[in-house]
Amino acid sequence: MAEPATSEREIDRLRRRLGGIDRQLLELLNQRMDVARDIGEWKRRNGLFLFDAIREEAVIADLIRRNSGSLSDRAIRAIFLEIFSSARGQQGLLRIGCGGGAAGLLAAQNRFGASDHFRMVRSAAEGQRLLTAESIDILVLPKQRVLDLPSVLRHKSGARLSWTVCGEIDPPHALACGRAARFGFYIIGLGEESPGPRELSETQKAVFLLAGGSRESIDRWADRLGGCWIRRGARAGIGQPPGTADLSGLWEAFAPPPPEALRERCREICGNSAWIVRLGAYPIPTVARL
Repeated sequence: MAEPATSEREIDRLRRRLGGIDRQLLELLNQRMDVARDIGEWKRRNGLFLFDAIREEAVIADLIRRNSGSLSDRAIRAIFLEIFSSARGQQGLLRIGCGGGAAGLLAAQNRFGASDHFRMVRSAAEGQRLLTAESIDILVLPKQRVLDLPSVLRHKSGARLSWTVCGEIDPPHALACGRAARFGFYIIGLGEESPGPRELSETQKAVFLLAGGSRESIDRWADRLGGCWIRRGARAGIGQPPGTADLSGLWEAFAPPPPEALRERCREICGNSAWIVRLGAYPIPTVARL
């Protein structure tokens, strides 16, 4: 009869130990929030944006490398994304526009956190309007819908866009995503892409818009340079032979050639009427690479 009492004392001892650890965690988290608030004040004084996708991914990747315990990589990512969201809440409200219906909203909530503010957007055009008007800070959009942004439709080679792709989110597993969201989602922020290094590392993905080529030239590009293609259908002109309609598409690649080499490849493979421009570059989440 003494065994149940002993077992109960043991579980009580373990629970008290857990309670002590929880209180230590709470104290450390509150200390982290105090530091985050100071950083937020510094960012406001220097005109910097609250959200830094590249910094967050670098912190998570470093924590995963340092982890020597039983906590999984996926758990580390989920825990610290929520901590980052709470820290942003100390600095100010991050307003996130979500395209792609319920799948887009769920994807954004999974990537950001409970302390951020989410609103649905009905179309890419509405999302760009809200972003440009600074009614939202971040736009989460199905990758294929980036090709519907008005600034992409009007873009010409050499011109600058007012926004940049600064990250990506996988489709949520809890919902069956439509065709537009099957490639996942881009995180889009206001402002031009920073120049950055001429050559990217193998853990960084670059996103390019390639336009003005034929279907055959796009196929040749994919055969020679690889990468992932996200296309919009051809808009054939009157009297154009099949396969010669101008196409626009998104090309994703790790460690792509330098910009000058890419422009030369574009002219060589797709013709003088085609052009290519980088929309952004960002590190891929460590969990997504596993």
